[in-house]
Amino acid sequence: VFCELAMAAVALQDTSQRGTILVSTQRFEVGDVVFEEDALFDSSPSLKPDRAELVSELFRLSRKGMLGGFSVAQHLAAIVVAESLSLSDLRSKVLSKYHAPPTAEAIRLAKLALKGVAKAGLLPKVFAACPELWRLYAHLLAVIAVNCFCSSYAGADDGSEDMGLMLFDLTSRMNHACSPNVAQSLDRNVTGVSHIQLVATRAIDVGDELNISYLYGGKNERFLVVERQQVLFRAWGFHCQCERCSEELAAAKGKAVVACTVEDLGAEDPDEVMYRQLLEQGVFEE
Repeated sequence: VFCELAMAAVALQDTSQRGTILVSTQRFEVGDVVFEEDALFDSSPSLKPDRAELVSELFRLSRKGMLGGFSVAQHLAAIVVAESLSLSDLRSKVLSKYHAPPTAEAIRLAKLALKGVAKAGLLPKVFAACPELWRLYAHLLAVIAVNCFCSSYAGADDGSEDMGLMLFDLTSRMNHACSPNVAQSLDRNVTGVSHIQLVATRAIDVGDELNISYLYGGKNERFLVVERQQVLFRAWGFHCQCERCSEELAAAKGKAVVACTVEDLGAEDPDEVMYRQLLEQGVFEE
């Protein structure tokens, strides 16, 4: 139902330089709900207690350097979604969100990671009959790395949600802007279904591209332009060229700027940070 309502208000539009974007099909005023939808999947361990063993094994592989440069959270999401969908649904609903073919290096890293996952007996059954296993897993990790939302923003209060990732059919296709015209709000209902609502932050006309901010926790407001550029490039691999960044970069030419802290940039290995947190919570033992 939510997806049908969403598609009445927005449309996907292919562009030559920016890929597929999401545009409005009607006018919205500030505060209007543009659309809302349920997540395609949520890999949060709290939703299924039996994921604790999978998380523990992935941490073991991570500490041995066997996850190919991707985080425990990203591999957890890849395995969860692969176990949840058929191969055809995986291709149409998930892999379609990232069209760039995996590079040779990405496939090499996927092979390294899958060897560890398969050796630990964690390989999803859907991969068993896949003739291009390495390429498909590399593609899946690429989708998860750039299109997912953290479950910790869906009303979690027990700490375990930080490990989970969510993917949405429409919202995950939206581009970033440092002054977005849409704000997102995540929650989870009593049955464990994750849900997102998109609300207009300013007037939106028919045909306008819909943008959200990828920066959480107030970073969009308090970071200088160079800080936002660093965080976005490190996390999502692009240099932001939105209107706000272009104006602030032009104004900052020749001026001294203060770099953001190591903590803000997330320079530490995210798996090590998460592993220490879970140790403190008693989820694992050293």
